[in-house]
Amino acid sequence: MIFKNSFHLLVDNFSLTYKFLLYKIFVGVIVLALSAALVYPTLNMLFTSQPFLDVVDLFKDFFKALTTGDVEFLNGFAALLQEHLLTLGSFITAKTPNIVFFVVALVIILLVGKFLDGIGNFAFGSMIGDKMSSYAKTSFFSAYISNLGRASLWQVVYVPLTFIYDLIVLGLCYVVLIALLNIISFAVVAAVVALMFSVALFLCAQAVKLTLFNNVVPAFVTDKTKLRGAWKNTFSFENGRFSCLFSTYLVTCLLILCINVLFAVSTFGAALLITVPMSYLMLISIQFVSYYTYGQRKYFLGEDKIVQPKQKSDDDFYENFEI
Repeated sequence: MIFKNSFHLLVDNFSLTYKFLLYKIFVGVIVLALSAALVYPTLNMLFTSQPFLDVVDLFKDFFKALTTGDVEFLNGFAALLQEHLLTLGSFITAKTPNIVFFVVALVIILLVGKFLDGIGNFAFGSMIGDKMSSYAKTSFFSAYISNLGRASLWQVVYVPLTFIYDLIVLGLCYVVLIALLNIISFAVVAAVVALMFSVALFLCAQAVKLTLFNNVVPAFVTDKTKLRGAWKNTFSFENGRFSCLFSTYLVTCLLILCINVLFAVSTFGAALLITVPMSYLMLISIQFVSYYTYGQRKYFLGEDKIVQPKQKSDDDFYENFEI
């Protein structure tokens, strides 16, 4: 029901997709400008270096071997990858001052980008919340300015925390990939299974993150909750709510991955201009629909469609039957 109503809410607010796209482009321009000024020289040096090109060529050969069934190459892929990465690591070590500046600048740029993205997500969440509570059409500028303080406060906490979390998850995915390539003897099966489990681990980790922080933005927007109250509400799961939300987010993340990959390939990337902002809005819709659903609140799904909370009856259903 949460997924169904969230999708209905997304369709009813489809016009927000274009506004979201414009905001993403705005953030992208800022990130691109900072990257060009701070990290491009080092990045260009790294990407044009022979050790890095060797790693890229190795992955190209890996996917080619995966499709052609080159068992001999797949059997030795794990050893070759470790060898190439060690060579790349030695090259990076030799350029330590440049790399240190590059890493620091890159982390700052990523955090700035995530910070601006988060504020935008907060503003769009506020617009969706207004639509659900009173079917009011709030302008993006008004929602952005009115929520700037609370959104900034939350992003100061959320961005560094999830940044570290995502780095740990990516590291675990890499470990799982290499471990399975070494454990399974049959090369083609090893490659497929390793990729499958790595992607599955990543999707599960994202579903856990989205589930844990599901209530924060809706609590800020709907109930004007303070940071402490929103944080406390985040980790209060009762009556199987965690498992339900986790399942919803896991399926949604899987569908988002499949749809974006499929449309990117079939339209040479053009469809991503629509599917990417829709993906973010779908996740925001799930946040608010689940918050209203578990909070026993009524809300608008459309101009003529209001969802009423389920009324619990004190009567025992089975008392109406005679045995």
